[in-house]
Amino acid sequence: MPASGSPPFTLDHQSIWSCAMSNDCSGHRWERRTLERQRLCAGTGPDGRETGMPFCNRAIVFGAAGGMGRMFRDRLDAAGFETLAVDITPGAGLVSADLTALSRDMRIALKAADLVILAVPDAIACKAAAQVAGAMSEDATLVDCTSVKAPYVAALGNAGRCGLVSINPLFGPGLDWTGRSIVVTELRRPAYPEDLTGFLERFGLNIIRLDSEQHDRLAAEAQAQLHAALMAFIASVSADGALFDTPPNRVMRMLSARILSGEAHVYWKIQASNPFASAARQKLIDALKTLDDICEADDATAFSGFLEKARTNLGAPATALSEDCVQLFSRLDSAR
Repeated sequence: MPASGSPPFTLDHQSIWSCAMSNDCSGHRWERRTLERQRLCAGTGPDGRETGMPFCNRAIVFGAAGGMGRMFRDRLDAAGFETLAVDITPGAGLVSADLTALSRDMRIALKAADLVILAVPDAIACKAAAQVAGAMSEDATLVDCTSVKAPYVAALGNAGRCGLVSINPLFGPGLDWTGRSIVVTELRRPAYPEDLTGFLERFGLNIIRLDSEQHDRLAAEAQAQLHAALMAFIASVSADGALFDTPPNRVMRMLSARILSGEAHVYWKIQASNPFASAARQKLIDALKTLDDICEADDATAFSGFLEKARTNLGAPATALSEDCVQLFSRLDSAR
């Protein structure tokens, strides 16, 4: 049901796309026009002239009031999409609707869309994905932003006939996209894959293609294990420790603050839902225990061996990474 105080989502007088901007959702039914879609995809107008629009341009963003939803909504608008912004929470420029209980008119909107993005908590995405996919046209693409893929893939099953793509931006809202990376996992190949990839690449993102299991295995290390280390660090230090203002101490507190200022459900799902997260945390615990045993034994030789073995896990030359770190510390000093 729509949130209290927000108009119901209906389609009686205006286009669903203009109603999203005015929050007056009394628009007429709009049905997909295949020839128009083909024309838009070709980048030509009714007279055959080029329009500059490289892909089809009707999108719906669910969770549009949240950080991730706003991020995608802004980029879609900038790319020329006609974007319907939907959220359970009412607000300016938003259509208020419950993703887990689709109304008849929202199903009509989904049938009309070329691209649908679920920028919602993982639990909501898992609960709603099958019915959303079932309401969409087979030549459209459903995109989710889940942090962990296994539960979503299981919940989605073989629902619908639309393209299914799961993404994971390897950065948070508020950061520039240029030069950053995003993981793209095709669960069912879209009829028009360029709708999404063209949009992402237009803003300078590097696309990393992984299957869902590869994603979760690497995410367990790069996210679950790393976040666990940061949370353990900030949970075990004192506030007074910030007075010892070394660059590494400051960076660790900055990284911890990034987590603490984010949405708890995102970090919880990374830890609780990833089937590989428990093993990743155990590796962290084991490594700390090994280090503690070496120090308790006063074994400098074993300590050197511990560091040498760790060096092989860097994934890049130590010298280059060390130089990057020096530059980071220098920028921190100059920003004061």
